[in-house]
Amino acid sequence: MLLAWMNVGVITYAGYILGFPNDTVESIMHDIDVIKRELPVDLLEFFYLTPLPGSEDHLKLFKAGAPLDPDMNKYDLNHICTTHPRMSREEWDRAYKMAWQRYYTIEHVETVLRRVATTKANASNALFLITWFMGSINIENIHPLESGFLRLKFRRDRRASFPREAVWWFYPKYFAQLAAKLVRWTALYFKLRRIYLRIKHDPQRYAYTDIAMTAVADDEADTHELFGTGAAQAYIAQAKRVKDAQDGHAHEAVQVEAAE
Repeated sequence: MLLAWMNVGVITYAGYILGFPNDTVESIMHDIDVIKRELPVDLLEFFYLTPLPGSEDHLKLFKAGAPLDPDMNKYDLNHICTTHPRMSREEWDRAYKMAWQRYYTIEHVETVLRRVATTKANASNALFLITWFMGSINIENIHPLESGFLRLKFRRDRRASFPREAVWWFYPKYFAQLAAKLVRWTALYFKLRRIYLRIKHDPQRYAYTDIAMTAVADDEADTHELFGTGAAQAYIAQAKRVKDAQDGHAHEAVQVEAAE
């Protein structure tokens, strides 16, 4: 599916939920490495597994007596709202922060741009989006879906539990932070743009390929690490059973039609 989108020039991005029952810091990092190597995903965004009120997960945890954060403001997929069976709160939080850094390395950004450059997709748009995602996490320290290139702050917009800052302190601090962040945003963009221009002017750019861009083959379940987990093997076995059953029904239908 991802290759099909890539072949018509579509930039893809996917969400990755962290905190399923069998997740650990190590397994999450391993899975991200596999995704980078074997799936042609351009942008990847991360979320905490969140038991949203009204969902089955929330009901199960409530009946089990698991602690659930009473602050509804935190149920935004970007805050930890309950406990995890295999990770402490600190480990889960560390896994979330490490996930962004693990995926958005300079080396992998170059790989993504090289993949995009071999297709009809707008590579400059990919550059813009990658800059936005990396800057949101590394500069603004918030999720890309909650971020932008210019953060507006107003002195009177303050939670009741926090004291309002004085004018002489708030505005100089705000403008100093704003200027420093804009410098960092600019530096990040031009750093990535240099990579983009090097790829754009590479006469061999259309010849680039890797395992993620290789056409789907019948032996992928054996040759790709993506299918090596227990959950993946269970899915493959189920899909095979469904296909065998469908083939069996089709064969029976052909026999009945022939008899008639």
